[in-house]
Amino acid sequence: MKYIRHQECEVEIDNQKIFAKNATMQASSSSEDQRVYGGGLRYYSATSPLSATVNFNYYITGKDDYIGNLTGFNPCSGKFCGIEFSGAYLTEYSIKLSAYKPVEYNASFSIFSGYRGETKTGSFGGSSTGLANGAYTELINFNKNSIGVEFPQEINYNVTCERTPNYVIGNEFAQDVVHGKITRTMSVAGENVGSIINFSGKDFGEINVSPRNIDYAARGQTLNCRGIITSQNLSMTNEGLLKGQIEIMQSLR
Repeated sequence: MKYIRHQECEVEIDNQKIFAKNATMQASSSSEDQRVYGGGLRYYSATSPLSATVNFNYYITGKDDYIGNLTGFNPCSGKFCGIEFSGAYLTEYSIKLSAYKPVEYNASFSIFSGYRGETKTGSFGGSSTGLANGAYTELINFNKNSIGVEFPQEINYNVTCERTPNYVIGNEFAQDVVHGKITRTMSVAGENVGSIINFSGKDFGEINVSPRNIDYAARGQTLNCRGIITSQNLSMTNEGLLKGQIEIMQSLR
């Protein structure tokens, strides 16, 4: 068994090293036993294709977030601690912004062309001073009268991409991948709740959020969402103030 520390476990997407906070890679297969008359076991056979995914939380250390551009039609390849994979498609991309905390990014990929290799060590690091921080994030076109929350404390941004693989008899891996619906959502939670919008299906307008570091340098793309209200919530505890949350959804395709 190899003993690999987290500082030595590299994560890459298309030869771009990722400053990952944590990462997981999973693979599973479905099979059934084939028995002859009388109950004797003959062999095991697969009943569905191999299912493999890779997921990681990470930080942005530069101006651009390469992963945020993978919501389209093109697959990518990558490495997880030396294990190489290909034919991977981004299925979910999310960002969490909280006051005075580093901005956390999350990405999930489905792997349709398999993987190979064995685990091996590497090294990658980044400076925490260059990370995007919620205290310095710029809110653009942020209209409190539209969302009913004057002091936002947490913003969540999420993009979900449907991917459907096509398998052909005689081929182990998918021949191609059909690209389905792409949905973008953004939720804003905070205090000092004002007017509450009491119906859904209303055009919300456009919100732009620009993650920045302590030097106010941009980190990653400006987050954009324009859509309809899908939910609103109010909450209260005996230790705080009235809090509200609103979520909007935009269908991109």
